[in-house]
Amino acid sequence: MATPRPGAYALIVLLIALPLLLSKSLFSSPPAPGAAPVGLWHAELIPSVGHEVFFDLKVVAKGSGLSASLLNGASEIPFTSASWDGAKLTLELAHYDATVVAEPKGPELEGRYTRVIAAGLAEVPFRASRRAPAAPVPRGGASLDGSWGVEMRDGKTIEKLTGVFRQKGTAVTGTFLSTTGDYGALHGTFDGERLVLSVFDGVHVYRFDAELLPDGRLAGEYRSRMNPPVSWRGTRLDAAAAATFLPGSFDIVKPKDPSQPYVVSFPDVEGRIVSTADARFAGKPMLIAFMGTWCPNCADEAPFLRDLEEKYGPRGLEIVSLSFEYTDDVERNRRQVKRFIERFGTRYPILLAGTTRGAPTSPAILPLEGWEGYPTTLFLDRRHRIVKIHSGFDGPATGERFAKTKKEIEGAVEKLLSDPEVVDEAHD
Repeated sequence: MATPRPGAYALIVLLIALPLLLSKSLFSSPPAPGAAPVGLWHAELIPSVGHEVFFDLKVVAKGSGLSASLLNGASEIPFTSASWDGAKLTLELAHYDATVVAEPKGPELEGRYTRVIAAGLAEVPFRASRRAPAAPVPRGGASLDGSWGVEMRDGKTIEKLTGVFRQKGTAVTGTFLSTTGDYGALHGTFDGERLVLSVFDGVHVYRFDAELLPDGRLAGEYRSRMNPPVSWRGTRLDAAAAATFLPGSFDIVKPKDPSQPYVVSFPDVEGRIVSTADARFAGKPMLIAFMGTWCPNCADEAPFLRDLEEKYGPRGLEIVSLSFEYTDDVERNRRQVKRFIERFGTRYPILLAGTTRGAPTSPAILPLEGWEGYPTTLFLDRRHRIVKIHSGFDGPATGERFAKTKKEIEGAVEKLLSDPEVVDEAHD
């Protein structure tokens, strides 16, 4: 190995120190008093100490104001508005009735995240720093890539999930799938022994911790916002086991009486009553999509439904969504649905079907058996009898399953449209 000349040592010291000096100036220094906190922040929600939910926050200058977005790995979600009044940063996700408000505290930002929920108002402490979290030191060559069968135990209740993980180095992305959808764009690290995954997307405040056991299984805890921890265990699945670990999405919910037409009537955002029995829908196959503006899985499904309506509407397909909201405030619910329509460019009707609390006894859901949650999509034939029901929606965080889900639903739509039977109102 060559030995550097004595005069080169000063240059070497400078080259070593320069990145540290730049790092300190770019990431550790607090913003000047009154200056907007633009740049990349490494943020946390703190439901409880030691179980922080982490994500990145990007704030950029836009004209005379600001724009901002939150990042979970490669997933980026824009805030609907961002403002700085010289002392306080306010970030709003209006379509989720959620807000982050923070103030500079030395080199950090500190504040709170709030969101309207069924029980009232959820609040979680928020903190952000310029310093990136320290990367874990790899311990061994174990990888979590692939599918995992998960059992989550809450008291005597056991829920089955499928974990889908992608690992590169110590970085892990992926999600957990349930019969009502996925857990969003989880991201985190695995050092060969310990797994940490979390997500904050404006609604989900989730964290999964686990250790890799000597027998190759995962065991740990799941935390959701301020709720108590729930234990879970995971076992690696091969392709065949992964395909059957959860029931098929078309096998969960069934009509109580498939011979009867499905008839519901609810107001649209302008207060007009819309019914599946209206003349505009007569003789046409329909999709009836249960949703909520608060539901990220429904937000994942909305662009797909919009595209289905655009592609198959000219062939006679009709789509109607039924929105179940958290509150009894009709004006608030109407506003949230209007925001949903604007966000996704939706042209099919979205009706205000009631609240999540009253959903189990809603006339929309009483004709069903096994209904579990949102989204749920009913497939009605030309006589408006329920011929299929799709439970949940596997969104972009599920990787290949996202494309597979869309293909399965589109195939079911094609089958609906291929049915030549048309109702003859005069002789039926």
